[in-house]
Amino acid sequence: MAEVRPFRGLRYDPDVVDLAAVLAPPYDVIDEAQQTELYGRAMQNVVRVELGQDLPDDVPGVRDRYTRARGHLEAWRRTGAMVSEDRAALYLHAHAFHPPGGGSLERLGVFAAVTPEPWEAGGVLRHEHTLSGPKRDRLQLLEATGVQGSPVFALWEEGDRATAALRHHAATTPPAAEAVTDGENGHERHRLWVLGEDGPTAAVVAQVVQTLAGSRLVVADGHHRYETALAYATAHPEAPARVLMLLAPLDDQSHVILATHRIVPRASLDAEALRTRLAAAGYGWDPVADPRTALRRMAALRERAHAFGVIAPGTTAVLQRGRRPAASPRAGLDVTVLQEEVLTAHLGVDADAVAGGRLRFSRDPAAVAHAVADTDGLGFLVNPTTVAEVAAVARAGESMPQKSTYFFPKVPTGLVLLPVD
Repeated sequence: MAEVRPFRGLRYDPDVVDLAAVLAPPYDVIDEAQQTELYGRAMQNVVRVELGQDLPDDVPGVRDRYTRARGHLEAWRRTGAMVSEDRAALYLHAHAFHPPGGGSLERLGVFAAVTPEPWEAGGVLRHEHTLSGPKRDRLQLLEATGVQGSPVFALWEEGDRATAALRHHAATTPPAAEAVTDGENGHERHRLWVLGEDGPTAAVVAQVVQTLAGSRLVVADGHHRYETALAYATAHPEAPARVLMLLAPLDDQSHVILATHRIVPRASLDAEALRTRLAAAGYGWDPVADPRTALRRMAALRERAHAFGVIAPGTTAVLQRGRRPAASPRAGLDVTVLQEEVLTAHLGVDADAVAGGRLRFSRDPAAVAHAVADTDGLGFLVNPTTVAEVAAVARAGESMPQKSTYFFPKVPTGLVLLPVD
């Protein structure tokens, strides 16, 4: 099982900086425009460490975004903008947000130091494979700065007592820091409590550590960051082996996964030819008025059928076939069925073609429709993967197809950092 421990965090002093101005999304969802916008919010915005800008006169290893990241951290610590905790602690985080479907939710999690171990050990479970490029980048940054910034987001399987203890503390104690930020879908509110391992919060920390000692952790987001921490620990046996994680209960109703839709530019078949081929394979094809109608129909069919929205020039339809027993959790996923039975079998978009960029992705159905019109292609809308499906794939030791999950909202970077020395 995973080893979960408190740690002496490095965090912004809310009396010195405006916390709302210095937080940022995880590095891997920040595009160039947002990077520039974050740079303009504050000189102490954590993006300058997590995803610094490259400059024309950079000299690798001498003057580059990694050395500048180290310099920023040193300056922030020197001026008091960032301070080290005086004792080891867990950090309770309440994240209130508005999901795209409407309403409001609050996700409760706890930042902790977890001992990284190979996936084969079985205490921490994954649901996707990683690429070497992002891991090289993260390792260079970690070597330069000595801190982990963007946390891994993971879900615990067994931990009802930990959940109860954290919820009670959040409901009865004022937070140490608070911020309201602009999120992906409106404002998001962050509250942070420092749970020292001694003193009045010692019992809460002990409850969390002891309870989670009997649970596996399912990584929801941050596989590259986890493997980077493991690589760093292997290269530095003299330092404590730790990875920064935000941990939350697997069965919490606040977890939201958004669908990532597929686009095949310049498709080899038009909609009518595809319909004819798939009819022979047992698929139904129901024309609908627009993508929104398709999404509603797909959601209604989800329990009994694999259902996909098809968008083509002048055509929108719902493609479906009944569910049947699958060989494994991965094989039963909508995204797997779409990939294997439609994209690969009839459009020639196999794994190599996906790796080569033949398939595009978007979470916005309207953007899918525009891309289809611009490229004379085909778009495929999918239902979102569920947390239960993610856990089942992870427990089976399998991996999902690319872009199968998008946990919403992303855990912000900058609430607390983990020094690795």
